[in-house]
Amino acid sequence: MVDDYIQMMMVKEQIPGLSVAVVQNGKPVLMKGYGFSNVEHSVPATAQTVYEIASVGKTFTATVTMMLVEEGSISLDDAITDYLDDPPEAWHPVLIKHILSHQSGILSYTDAENYWDIARLDLSKAEILGLISDLPLKFQPGQFSAYDNTGYYLLGLMLEKVTGQSYEKLIQDRIFAPLDMKATRMNDPSQIVLHRAAGYRLRNQFLHNKPYYSPSVTYAAGGQLSSIEDMVKWEKALCKGTLLSQSSLNQMWTPHPSAQGNEWEKLKYAAGLGWFVLNYDGCRVVGHNGSILGFASNITRFIDANITIILFCNLDKIARPDAIAKEIAGYYCPSLAQLALQPPLEPHS
Repeated sequence: MVDDYIQMMMVKEQIPGLSVAVVQNGKPVLMKGYGFSNVEHSVPATAQTVYEIASVGKTFTATVTMMLVEEGSISLDDAITDYLDDPPEAWHPVLIKHILSHQSGILSYTDAENYWDIARLDLSKAEILGLISDLPLKFQPGQFSAYDNTGYYLLGLMLEKVTGQSYEKLIQDRIFAPLDMKATRMNDPSQIVLHRAAGYRLRNQFLHNKPYYSPSVTYAAGGQLSSIEDMVKWEKALCKGTLLSQSSLNQMWTPHPSAQGNEWEKLKYAAGLGWFVLNYDGCRVVGHNGSILGFASNITRFIDANITIILFCNLDKIARPDAIAKEIAGYYCPSLAQLALQPPLEPHS
């Protein structure tokens, strides 16, 4: 029973609350919450529970970017600096396609030495980028792959520049409103959000409330809230090609290896455009993990098997949310259960 497996994993990982959706052949066959969205008040987790989804939200940023590509407003071969004010000289060779596929060479601001000293502060976008803007590229764009939150932060600025809208209003108008994703929005801890989950972390094996983590440090790199109920609507749109042409979706879900070119065999995955493409014995599989203080998330789309797993939980530092998703998929599609689990995606994804 899938319920038994989920509950076993929650005990093993000490997860307070978990919400899971399984979409098979375009229809939800499981939408359920387990445990508690708020431990202190004994509030059960449900399909409507709203979580911080972290880097799973990069798929929204990438989708709106590809919408503008389809409309001819931008090109994947445009330099990101064409859309930035006073960018560092070192960033000029970075193209939009490099950012979408994590090949920009720009240091992720979350890897800056003093990042955790400032993550609780509400800073301006310039102050966030100032953590790394004076540093050289780690490598020439396109040469290697390295997970990069900075690039997706820059995509948000680019989207605002091109459309004249705030990033928040843009994704609301382009994605959330058309798909009736009423619970999905940018995170603002000061706002009242119905069904919002409390976030937790483990310290010395005891559960603690997560510390404050400023939404200014997430933005277009993963600052969204959502529920699995809403994400099922997102999945249906992906299945039907509602927001993007199938050609654009296929481009996003195709491996875009770096010049080094060994990601597919060495890592067993390669970056697509906004998604990671997983090497599962010729089966088409794409996904994205999310990790932020107090929360972990995953969406995995087993394209050829027509099954998608979406899981959100209110505990950070979950070792392999993508592994939990694959195991759940195996209960609904036995052929997937036979596939060996591949190495993990980037730890900060």
